[in-house]
This record gives sequence, C-alpha cells and structure tokens, in this order.
Amino acid sequence: MSTTRPRPARMTSLLVTATALTTGLVSAGPAQAVTGAEASTGQHAHALKLNVGDEADSRACTATLIDEWWIATAASCFAGTPGLPVAAGKPAVKATVTLADGDTRKVTELAPRPERDLVLARLELPARGAVTAKVAAKAPEAGTDLTAAGFGRTKTEWVPGKPHTGTFTLNGSDATTLAITGKGTDALCKGDTGGPLLNAAGELIAVNSRSWQGGCLGTNATETRTGAVSARVDDLASWIAQTIAPRRSAAVNEAGGSGRIRWADWDGDGKPDYINVADGGAVEVYLNRGGDGRGGWQGLGKVAEGVTADHNRVRFADWDGDGKADYIVINTDGSVEVHLNRGGDGRGGWSATGRIARGVTNDASKVRFADWDGDGRTDYLVFNDGGAVTAYLNRGGDVVPDNGWQVLGQITTGATSDRNRVRFADSDGDGRADYFAVKPDGKVDLFLNRGGDVVPNTGWQVVGQIAIGLTTDHTRVQFVDFNADTHADYVLAGAGNSASVFAWNGGDKGNGWTDLGKVASGS
Repeated sequence: MSTTRPRPARMTSLLVTATALTTGLVSAGPAQAVTGAEASTGQHAHALKLNVGDEADSRACTATLIDEWWIATAASCFAGTPGLPVAAGKPAVKATVTLADGDTRKVTELAPRPERDLVLARLELPARGAVTAKVAAKAPEAGTDLTAAGFGRTKTEWVPGKPHTGTFTLNGSDATTLAITGKGTDALCKGDTGGPLLNAAGELIAVNSRSWQGGCLGTNATETRTGAVSARVDDLASWIAQTIAPRRSAAVNEAGGSGRIRWADWDGDGKPDYINVADGGAVEVYLNRGGDGRGGWQGLGKVAEGVTADHNRVRFADWDGDGKADYIVINTDGSVEVHLNRGGDGRGGWSATGRIARGVTNDASKVRFADWDGDGRTDYLVFNDGGAVTAYLNRGGDVVPDNGWQVLGQITTGATSDRNRVRFADSDGDGRADYFAVKPDGKVDLFLNRGGDVVPNTGWQVVGQIAIGLTTDHTRVQFVDFNADTHADYVLAGAGNSASVFAWNGGDKGNGWTDLGKVASGS
C-alpha cells in the first residue's frame, strides 16, 4: 500500500515532560489523551500509564500490556535525547507503569526494535490476572478505521484518570509505520506516545509515535491537523515471541545443596551436567549427553582447582545470564564472589568478577541461588530461622554502583522451618524458580512462583503433593530438568554418588513420573 502522510520530521512528539519547552516536549506541571471519549470501566484495561524519569524531570507516556511481564510502547519515551536510539538493557532512568487496578510496576529491562519507534519493556514483577492485548498478525487495509487509546491530555483535561479513545482512519503504511488521521476532531495528544493502535478485533497493530496534535489542550488553536504516525507491531510476531519468552535455563538454579555432587548446565546446552566437587575443592565436570544408556556422559576432567575445600560455601549457578553455570563462593564473612565460566581450566578459563554481594548472613546454609524473576540470571535468596525467604534480585551485583541489587523483601513465609528440606527449581517451565518442600515422610509438595508474597493474594499457586517420594532422606533428593523439557525432574542420589531420575509427567496430580532408571553410576 502506498503511504500518504505529513512529513514525520515536522510532526510533534507525544511525550509529556516536566522540563521547560523544547522541540516537541512541553511542561507537564500536572502530567498531560486521545481527545475522543473516555473508555468505559474495564475497556482497554491493557492500556497503562507510563512515567519515565524522576519526579522533577519525568515524562508521561502510554504503554500496552502484552504479557504479564512485558509492555509495548514507544522507544522515544526512554530516549535521553529526542531522536537518539535507546540502548537495550536496564533503563537509564527510573520508569514505572500503573496498572488498571492502580498497582504499579517498575520497568527493569528494555528491548528496543532498532528500525522503528518501538520498545518492549520488562516489568519488575508480573501483572497477575491483568488484561493483556493480543498482537495482530497483519496490517489492515488502507481506509480501515482503527482505535487509539491513551492517557495523554484531552481537549479539556491535563491528567485524565482513565484512558481516552479515538477513531482513526488508516491512510497507508510502509515497512515500519502506519499513517493515520483522526476522524472528526479525534487526535493524539501529549502523553499518548506509545499508546495502542487497535484493529476492530481489539488487537494491537501499532504503538503511537508522532502527531500534529490538532485540537489538543495546549496546542495552538490554528493547528487543526489530526494526522499521526504509529510504529507497526503486526509484522513482529516472531521477534516479540522470542523477546518475551520465558528465559528457561538449566544453569540458573543451584542444585545439590552442600553435597559433593551438584547439577548445573556447564556448557549451555540446556541440560544439567554432573559436577563433582572433590574433598580438596577441585571441580570435575561430566557433560550430560543423555546419561547412562541414553547417550552417556562426556568427561571434561578438572575444570577448577577451587578456592575453598568447604563444600557448603561453593555453589554453581548462572550469574551473568549466558546460560552457563558460574562458580560462586560464599566467604566466611558472608560476602559473595563469582568466577564466570569461560570454559574452565584448559578450556577458556575463568573471569573473576570479585565481590558481587556484601551478603546478609555469614551462615552459608541459609543462602540459595535461584532465578526468582525469570530473567535468566540467578538471584540471592536468604532463609531466616523460621523458614521465611527474602529475595534480592540480581541487577549486576556490587560491581554495579548503587543499583546492583533489587530488594524484594519477603517472598514467602515458608512451608517448613527446616530450610534443608526446601528446593528451588522451575516446575512449570515459565523460567522462574518454584518452591519444593520435601516432607519428613518423603512426600513432596509444590508451590508455583507467581511473584511471591510481594504480589498480594496471587503470589503463589498451591499445587500440593506432586510425589509420594522414594526416600525419607531428603539429602538424597534434588529437582533439576534432566531431560531439558522445561520441567524439573526428581533426581534421587544413590550409593557411590550414583543418580536415578524420574522425569516429570505431571506429577501425582497429572500423569505421574517416568522412571529413567539410573542415569549416572557415579564413582
């Protein structure tokens, strides 16, 4: 389709800022929507208010919730300088969204689309039960009427409490944008940047980027044009799916406790490998090629001399998110150091990061490393004496000044006061560590991570008993995704460091477990 639209270079950004008037950016004393009708209660509940920056120098935008963890909005909302690209990763400034129920979420990660004014942004905590928008699979034909929604200023309001909507006609499109014009007096205004443009089915086809803002509050009365440009998303299904997919990894959750045998993905192939920590601290690795009778093991030999002979203070989990387990040591004073896995001794060596955490306890038995928020990097979890668990999210650690850790606070009161009976592993395949409790009689209860106690009422999904269990000795039981199907399996340690696996097939509430037999004969 051909595209007919005003020249983008002269169109005005829809951002609202609290700085003095600049090109396309105006003061937001009160923050600054689409000039159409106010949405009815519950309508377009996926449209969210987005504030970027500190209170004294903030900008207001609109975003669309497309997943409980992710929003889609305009990249320009996060640009330090208008017109410049936005870097992937952690936002340069504070950013929060307000959900339809009034709850807020911080933005912790940006995934910009380089060739258009579009960014996907990950939330600190999931928006459980919130309405999400489905992404359209194709662009509409020219002449089609579309609906825009936003929290920007209207003809009469600077700060609308609900999203307003307007009807726009599609003039045309190119590879990355849609050109639209408001019907009647409908227009996109300051604060509508990043807001959703929806087709008749309510599917997201684009996010709003620039507009002439004719008829908006604060716009010169001589400006009557209602044309706008929106960044397409209808052609980005694969990229969006890949970006927001759960970051499942066999490396992010430590398994094996303080014992000699640990389970973690050494080579990044998605399967947990067999790691042997010798009495003197040296580390040997056997790569999981399917286990005994199913492809066997590939012995790498010694990959590390080790920095301590105390097994309890050594852990293996993915610190930097590269899919490979790193060597983590908890010092006697409680501080934590990480040695990044670059292949190990003789195979690329190690990269020492130094201290990544001051630590909150010098009792190593209270510390666990597991990916609580599903971002692909292990987090720091601490038990108190009563069994409650506090989480500190990995944002780079102490090597990142001032913001290397995000304190969540208590995520669970715990199902047992005996922390040694608790395992953290991903059971449902969403990339986040769930809570397993091995009871004294050997039975296992499962609690699915839905954000934890910091998400009121919906933070945990109680599954209940998933396994009768095969032993009352909880030290023999671990949960790791041995067969790489995204669900943690039941691993039973045997004599001589051998191991048997029972693959998850729904557990006791589903189709049970599949006995894979002895997968490692040990030494």
